[in-house]
Amino acid sequence: MFQGVRPHHVLPCPPPDHRQHRNDTADMSEAQSKPQSTGSPPVHPGAGQPPTATATGTGTGKSVNPIPALRKRLKEGRQVIRARHDTGASGPEVCRMMTDLVDSIVLDIYRAAVQQVRPQAWQDAPWCLVAHGGYGRRDLAPFSDVDLMLLYDPAEEADSQALAKLLHQWINDTGLHVGFAMRTDAQSWKLAWTDASVITSLAESRLLIGSIQLYLRYFRGLRLGAQRRAKRLIAMIEAARLEERRKYGETIFLLEPNIKRSRGGLRDVQLVRWLGFVRHGETDLRPLIENETIPEEDARALERGYHYLLRIRNQMHFESQRAQDQLDRAMQMRLAEWAGWRGAEGILPVEQFMQEYFEHTSEIRYASAHMLDNVKWQSPLASSLQRSVGMPVQRDFRVGFRYVWATRTGLERLKRDPAAVIELMAVSSRYGKPIDPVTWREIRMAMRNRKITQIDQLTIERFLDLMSQSTNLAEQLRRLHELRVLEQIIPPMQHARCLLQFNQYHKYTVDAHSIRAIECVTELEQDRTGLLGSIYRSLRDKTILHLALLLHDLGKGYPEDHSEVGARIAAEMADRLKLNAQDKETLVFLVHKHLLMVHTAFRFDLSDDDTAVRFAATVGSSERLQLLLLLTYADLASVGPGVVNEWKIDLLLQLYYQTDAHFRDERPGEGFHEDILHRRDAIRQHRPRECDAEWWDQQVDALPIGYLIRTPAALAATELARLRDLETKHCLTWGRFLEQQKALEFVIATRQTGRPIGTFHRMTGVLSSMGMQIIAAEIHTQPDDIAWDRFLVQDTEYEGSPPPGRIDAVCQAMEQALAGDAPAPCFRDFWKSRTSRLTDKIQVQPTQVRFDNSTSDKHTIITLFAYDRMGLLYSVSKVLFEMELILHSAKISTHLDQVVDVFYVTDMTGQKITESTRLYMIRQRLLQAVNSD
Repeated sequence: MFQGVRPHHVLPCPPPDHRQHRNDTADMSEAQSKPQSTGSPPVHPGAGQPPTATATGTGTGKSVNPIPALRKRLKEGRQVIRARHDTGASGPEVCRMMTDLVDSIVLDIYRAAVQQVRPQAWQDAPWCLVAHGGYGRRDLAPFSDVDLMLLYDPAEEADSQALAKLLHQWINDTGLHVGFAMRTDAQSWKLAWTDASVITSLAESRLLIGSIQLYLRYFRGLRLGAQRRAKRLIAMIEAARLEERRKYGETIFLLEPNIKRSRGGLRDVQLVRWLGFVRHGETDLRPLIENETIPEEDARALERGYHYLLRIRNQMHFESQRAQDQLDRAMQMRLAEWAGWRGAEGILPVEQFMQEYFEHTSEIRYASAHMLDNVKWQSPLASSLQRSVGMPVQRDFRVGFRYVWATRTGLERLKRDPAAVIELMAVSSRYGKPIDPVTWREIRMAMRNRKITQIDQLTIERFLDLMSQSTNLAEQLRRLHELRVLEQIIPPMQHARCLLQFNQYHKYTVDAHSIRAIECVTELEQDRTGLLGSIYRSLRDKTILHLALLLHDLGKGYPEDHSEVGARIAAEMADRLKLNAQDKETLVFLVHKHLLMVHTAFRFDLSDDDTAVRFAATVGSSERLQLLLLLTYADLASVGPGVVNEWKIDLLLQLYYQTDAHFRDERPGEGFHEDILHRRDAIRQHRPRECDAEWWDQQVDALPIGYLIRTPAALAATELARLRDLETKHCLTWGRFLEQQKALEFVIATRQTGRPIGTFHRMTGVLSSMGMQIIAAEIHTQPDDIAWDRFLVQDTEYEGSPPPGRIDAVCQAMEQALAGDAPAPCFRDFWKSRTSRLTDKIQVQPTQVRFDNSTSDKHTIITLFAYDRMGLLYSVSKVLFEMELILHSAKISTHLDQVVDVFYVTDMTGQKITESTRLYMIRQRLLQAVNSD
């Protein structure tokens, strides 16, 4: 039943018939797979020569090189195995076939190599060849590395080194990727006790061929030594696995997981085997079930997940024709089609596939975590003391030195009552001890089978009390979600479970993102310096904010806009939780309008007072504004690492200050407008003596509000003073590296003469052609017709701060382009291939172009929604230039693979574009520019 975790397990000890083999040698693989070559190859002199075989049937005794034949065997064998895979062979079955194929090749090479090193007595050689790691485990994927160790007697070191050299060279020559080590048993043990990667790989040892006596001595020493050092080795293995998870994805819901190394992947199935070996000397699940190290339900979950992941991994290897374990977006789409998913209303096939994937990795993660927790504290004394010395807490719960658990009566109550589970969670949190695995498992199994019904008043009260807290809230919600209790209280969480958002912007599934958003906002409790932390701590009741964050994206996965669906969900949950009318209205508003602030701040001209007036009219009150600001920040911060930066925070705060000023009109002169006046006065005080006072005041008065908010007065004055140089120069450029954003800022200023168009598109062309990914841009016109453009970019050729010469080169190229000396930009083939990957394989939403002639009194607003590619902004801005549109303002927002570009334009006479035919032509030209390579 449990052979799925170690199919056809080959025990470390050889079978009885091999124990009687002459001269204590054995070929343990021949019991499963006979090599194609039936005779021993002849020996040829020369230690560095490949193995050879005598050509039969010629009578000449001429020798031939068998490496090409072995390489052909590998290639043809993979083709046969691929055919079996394509007809539905299970993951473990394919891996066993692949292992048998590799065994046959390795054994032929071993025999030839041993005959060459010791031709007279090769059967008595004091060596053995040991497979370990995945190869030893017999779950070898089609293009995985082959891990081998030559175990040798120290007295035979010279011949052993010669043999190891031949084996390593010849196996690599066949096209296999081999990881090879030559060790004595003592060396193996010494490394195993100090290196987690060694003990975990050697725990999967399998004898291929050679001295049984040598192998038995080695493996017995490894097994007994590991058990004697179990506590230290378990800690070492746990630390190594934790570090690996940090590197490849701590959460199981990372949207481009590594199928092997991310949390809940194959590595966690293997972790159970390694822990069983270190604690009990066993890697198979059946003995671990029998000694109660792992429950049978967890073992079944591991088996199901193991079969599922191995089959997917085999497909990834076959399709890529190489070792491929990263489940990137393009691979996900191909696998979804391969697996037969067809999609449903509101859900893409790839989202269905990944939802299934995450359900399996979730189960693996739970089972492996419980196993780890069990073996860390497993001892006869600990097991007997744990429940005998527990302190009674409340009616049905006990607190021991390690766990919190429920009595038999309490367990029955927990299995039917969500309120009791919340009560137990509170006890666990208060005493800082986890719920014991037995209690956890019983609750989870009961909730999986429990029908969702109405909740009683006690459950409502306890849940709302939990949602009002800040300390450890997100972690408690995660645990309730893992236990399937959260969906008993908030049923839409069931639909959102493991639901992928198929874009490069979101890094987590809907349910994980929602809980992470709550974590981000509660972390503001510790922010003692910023406005966001101050606002959060000032809230008397945080319940509605936390609820809104939990619900804000639960409308995803339906055909209708998720904000509209979310508003209805919020109303239903407010009734389910019996919120009062005011709280219900606030909750529905926050969920329905959770994108309003980010759209307004990132897409509209905040220097236009009408923008804040319209936003204030929608929000309605200062209290709601504060809640919306916190929700917007938490939503952005929980999307993934690096999404929130200083640039975006400044825009949100600028909109907040301007809107808040409208709500405080009863106190004129205070607040936002007064702060802006102070900032302008501070810049005035930095006026250089050589600058004319009247000119300086005009320039300071014209500085955009966003620039004033984020730029220190001294820096603003320095940049402003540079504009005087435009009296003698046609343009000015400068750049700097922004450490906090890990990005470069480039600025260009020029005096516009003649037609006021063309500067922006030339600059975007230069930056893109030099490998700069434009993530934000601002354009502004100062008095005296000075165009002042600012670009925030990421340099794809350097990580961190680039060399000074790099910034100088970009600035020089920008000046040449503006002077008309530079050729049209060209974008490298590298970026064209990247474009193809992102647009052809990942694009799931069509490009959109929208026109707005009602928001602004002076400008037509063009909004472009598209998938990013190198040179996209240049292509778009070139269309605006060719259509003779004056660009007055631009908001460029890049979210990993998606861009939202907003342009405020007029025609050459300064009028809006209202004629329908002209608007149609602009749209068609923009769509053509975006969709072409």
